[in-house]
Amino acid sequence: MPHPVLLEEWTAYDNRKMKEERDKSKFACSERWEVEYLSDKLQKHYPLKTRQAIMQAITHCCSKISAPHARERFVECVVTHFVSEV
Repeated sequence: MPHPVLLEEWTAYDNRKMKEERDKSKFACSERWEVEYLSDKLQKHYPLKTRQAIMQAITHCCSKISAPHARERFVECVVTHFVSEV
């Protein structure tokens, strides 16, 4: 079952990706707006995590998963990374 953040509304993200003629199912670490979008979504689900911890998890997964990054797999990597941190 997908992580709850993936079940949220992603219309603004999807529309921007389509406008830029990019695959909306892929997460682009090189696009600052995409990193910020995901960070904001994760902050809602994990309010006790600092923005820095979320950004570190995103950076970790950017290097761990080969591009193109499938959105579902990428979100799972990020969540697993910072949930496993104590």
